[in-house]
Amino acid sequence: MPWAYVLASRAIRRFRPDAVVGTGGYVTVPVILAAARRGLPIVLLEQNLEPGRATRLLARFARAVATAYQESAGYLDGRAVLTGTPVRQDFQVRKQDFPDRPRRLLVLGGSQGALRINQAVAEALPQLLARPDLSVTHQTGARHLAMMESARARLPESQRGRYHPFAFTEDLAAALRASDLVLARAGASTLSETSAVGVPMILVPGDFAGGHQRLNARPFEEAGAAALIANQECDGPRLLRELGAILDDPERYRRMVGAMAQLGRPQAADAVADLVRSLAGD
Repeated sequence: MPWAYVLASRAIRRFRPDAVVGTGGYVTVPVILAAARRGLPIVLLEQNLEPGRATRLLARFARAVATAYQESAGYLDGRAVLTGTPVRQDFQVRKQDFPDRPRRLLVLGGSQGALRINQAVAEALPQLLARPDLSVTHQTGARHLAMMESARARLPESQRGRYHPFAFTEDLAAALRASDLVLARAGASTLSETSAVGVPMILVPGDFAGGHQRLNARPFEEAGAAALIANQECDGPRLLRELGAILDDPERYRRMVGAMAQLGRPQAADAVADLVRSLAGD
């Protein structure tokens, strides 16, 4: 860390920035400390509801902390500015053509594979696809693709064509806009990208990393934009109950679509850029 601080100081002296933006994590610490020593305007980005240790440590040196959640303000001594989390431009186009009830389910098992979600989907598929107007597109992660392809092979031929497992996609934004409902973990990137597109969710927060995913998911559940399944309760029967409660209730689904439209912040990148420019004196 001391040597990283020396290198960061050299880089800042050479580059002479007008402002410094920190995106969190331990690698941010030496750079922000070096910037603070030179009196430069500092903006931190925090995409989780409960700020990480680096953000909490460095917030005292920042002019502002751009947050994805209003609730983050309580951790940041009045420095929080609600901007949302910046997403790529392809996620900034909202989905418009929502049906009366979900007909296309997108499952995001994660690039590394979320075993609990994938196993629950495999267990639920035969009953789920007994609904003739429902199709399932499933990002399984490379590790679990063979498992889910085996689950597909066991389906009746009449159902097999409506289940599409794949390891990974380079165009997640298009996959989100092609879906009506998303089943996923509650990682910060997944939530910011899905809410920017505007698609309601069923969330299965992971129990790792201090349970920050449970905190991230809570505002979406409370607003009615998402349903929540605890990780240890995520199995085929529970998944079928949660999906059925949405699939069979068009009014609830319309409320979920409306709530997600209120929470999504597709223009967060512009808001953060404006914040940085204002503090840099541009």
